[in-house]
Amino acid sequence: MEDSVVVLTPCDRGWGALVILGVISLIFGFLMMLFPRTTTITVLTLIGVLLIILGIIMLLSSLLMPAGAPHSLMLLLGGIVGILVGVGVIIYPIIAGSIMTEILGAAIIIMGMMQLLSGLIHEGDPRRTIYLISGIISIIFALLIMFYPMLGGIILFGFLVGFYFMVLGILIIAVGYLSHRICRGFAGS
Repeated sequence: MEDSVVVLTPCDRGWGALVILGVISLIFGFLMMLFPRTTTITVLTLIGVLLIILGIIMLLSSLLMPAGAPHSLMLLLGGIVGILVGVGVIIYPIIAGSIMTEILGAAIIIMGMMQLLSGLIHEGDPRRTIYLISGIISIIFALLIMFYPMLGGIILFGFLVGFYFMVLGILIIAVGYLSHRICRGFAGS
């Protein structure tokens, strides 16, 4: 009876994770588009609750520190601000959604620029076109939501981000598939 040994290279492992991430992104995007208002209120409420919990933890940490401990005042102030912002997010979700829309837009612009840069740098890579397309889509999407933050407060979290995650999921799955083909090409050489 012969024993066979399977040797996995780093190339062999990465493509599956990309496909799984793409499928999760597709499902998440579909659910967000299916229930935009519920998604928006749920996401904002969860963020508000998270801020309150973190604020309480910071507040308690500062109060349990020995007197005169470094950074105890900063923890105390951070805890109070965290609790107040969390309550504000829960009470005023539209305003909070608009502010988060601007922050999310800035993050997506940065991600889009990174995708574009990847596409420009990797000249012979078959994934280059996908990187370029996803970078352009990310930047256009980010600019649209940043110019209309009040409207985007509800629509953004519900519909547009859902659409974005679905498109991004398809592109990530494509990158995973191409990565798998590239790995098989290395294995066959």
